[in-house]
Amino acid sequence: MNPLKACLTVLIGMLFAGCNLDIIGPAHPEKNAEKYLREHGYATEVIRAVVERMPLEHRRILEFVHIPSADVRFLVASNPNLTHDEIDLFLKDRDDFARSGAACNPNLSPSQIESLTADPSHTVYCKLAGNTFLSEPELLRLRKTRNLGILWFSMNPNCPESIRKEILLSDDSQAKHGLDITDRWKKDGVYLRGTDGRWHKPKPQ
Repeated sequence: MNPLKACLTVLIGMLFAGCNLDIIGPAHPEKNAEKYLREHGYATEVIRAVVERMPLEHRRILEFVHIPSADVRFLVASNPNLTHDEIDLFLKDRDDFARSGAACNPNLSPSQIESLTADPSHTVYCKLAGNTFLSEPELLRLRKTRNLGILWFSMNPNCPESIRKEILLSDDSQAKHGLDITDRWKKDGVYLRGTDGRWHKPKPQ
C-alpha cells in the first residue's frame, strides 16, 4: 500500500470510530471499555458480552445506562440484542458518543431512526449514515435532512446508488477510498449479503 492510501486508511478508520475528529470521546470503545470493566471488577463473561455485543441481562443493561464509562455505554447502546425500550434509554444519554452507539444499532425502530436523524450532534447522525440496516429511503432522507457529506455514506455497504455515483464522480479521495474498503470487505466476507439483497455484518451470537 502506498503512503497516501495508508494515511487515508488510518484517517477513515478514525473517522468511523468516532465519526469526526473533533468530538470529545474515545476512539477505541472496545479496548477502553474492556479496560474499564476489568479494573472495576466485572466478570470475564460480562466483559465479553459487552465488548462482543452478546445478549445481556436486562438488569445489566439498566446498570450500564448509568455507568460512568462512555465507552461501555456506547457498546451497550449498539448491542443488536437490545429491545426498542432498552435502546430508548440510551437515546436520552447526554453524551453524544453514547447516543452514537445507539445510532449503530441494527434493531432501531422507525421512530428511533427519526429521533437520531434529528439529533443535534453531527457525531450521532453521521454514525447513523453507516448503519447497514437503514433502508435506501431512510439514508437518502438523512442525507437531505442533515445536508450530510458523501464521506459518511461511503463505508455503508448499502450506500444508495445515487450517492455511490456521486462519490465516484467527485474529487473526494477519502470517500472514494471508503468505497474501495467497503467493496473489498464485501469480497473478503466482512459483510455478507442476505436474502433481501442487502449487506450486513454477521450478527454476534
